[in-house]
Amino acid sequence: MKRYGLTWLTVWLCCLGLWAQGDSILTLRGRVVDGRSRKAMASVSVTAGSVGTVTNEDGEYVLKLNTVKWPDSVVTFSYLGYQSRRLRTGECRELERQKKPVRLMPTTVMLSEVFVDAADARAVVEKAIDKIGDNYPRQPNLLRGFYRETVQKRSRFISIAEGVVDVYKSAYQKSYGRDGVAIRKGRRLLSQRRGDTLSVKLQGGPVLPVMLDLVKERDLLLNLQELDNYDFRFLVPEKTDEQVHYVVEVSPRLVVDYPLFKGRLYIDRESLAFTKIDLQMDMSDPDKVTTMILRKKPLGLRFAPRELTISIDYKTDGGVTRINYIRNVIRFRCDWKRRLFKSNFTVTSEMVVTGRQEGEGIRPIRTRDTFNRRDNFYDKVVFFRDPAFWGDENIIEPTEDLLKGIEKIKKLISN
Repeated sequence: MKRYGLTWLTVWLCCLGLWAQGDSILTLRGRVVDGRSRKAMASVSVTAGSVGTVTNEDGEYVLKLNTVKWPDSVVTFSYLGYQSRRLRTGECRELERQKKPVRLMPTTVMLSEVFVDAADARAVVEKAIDKIGDNYPRQPNLLRGFYRETVQKRSRFISIAEGVVDVYKSAYQKSYGRDGVAIRKGRRLLSQRRGDTLSVKLQGGPVLPVMLDLVKERDLLLNLQELDNYDFRFLVPEKTDEQVHYVVEVSPRLVVDYPLFKGRLYIDRESLAFTKIDLQMDMSDPDKVTTMILRKKPLGLRFAPRELTISIDYKTDGGVTRINYIRNVIRFRCDWKRRLFKSNFTVTSEMVVTGRQEGEGIRPIRTRDTFNRRDNFYDKVVFFRDPAFWGDENIIEPTEDLLKGIEKIKKLISN
């Protein structure tokens, strides 16, 4: 049986930690919108050197910079299909003072710029796979990341867990090796309402950047044997700054004994680096999906998967492409036999890389500190109490609905 690496996730969750606190921290806050429609833009990369975050669903970001390491930094706002924008920290603060958003303008690709009709889509994917060793890190990386995991019952949050992780990744020329994740600091909330506790174990968790880095762990899709299961075709190219990206649509071609995916691969035309991967699991056979993602459930509980999506963003800096952001969403329905009502649940997991160290001197995370996929997040983190919990750490700014969900759970706990 083929297994997809998402790791154990209990449907009430938790997380993670921090590195070194700076002596002088500058906090930048703002919002990013589409320059034409004025709509908020989610998952926009906001970076200054090796420090970064992403915008939330409301387009909001918070970026904390050590002014000793990054004096008068240039902050870059980038998103595929849009012209990147670079602002000095002073310009960001002025926009914040005036309560004005950062506007990103969509880019267009003239079809004459890219010759998609003369190339075979699968051939481009195969060439991109061959170039992984050239395009991705050749030295070990120690990534600092912020991880958040939420569980919703219908539209109501019943569990919120978040934290800081260290992620060790060996050179991309190597296979899995000793890649691993360590939880450094975290906090969690769990609804105390009767009926909100659902003892179900799925695949998922803070090892997403290890198990679902599809460019490095290629068993899921990017190997020649797996490619035979899919059809490929070109879509309209996308552009970021002056870089044109092939957009390759993948869809199941064969029926196999495990669920396949449909989605899109974004490939830089010049370097042939994978820059973004969006996939959705084929739900045509729910039994196959259940076998793949469900690890444990109570006797008598009926589980029906509805959706599983994976989105991975990579960022190129100095000619090297690295993982930047990953998001996984699992939707399912549960009901008990002989009961009338069914409940829909959504589990969302996301991690953004907020810092990076790289070089041959980087060592793997110690075995005793590595997160084990059989571990329970909930036992490893603390309750939401300290309003200054994150200190100097960069995080993904909570959305307005998430903040409301946190307050509702707090009230339930305090009553």
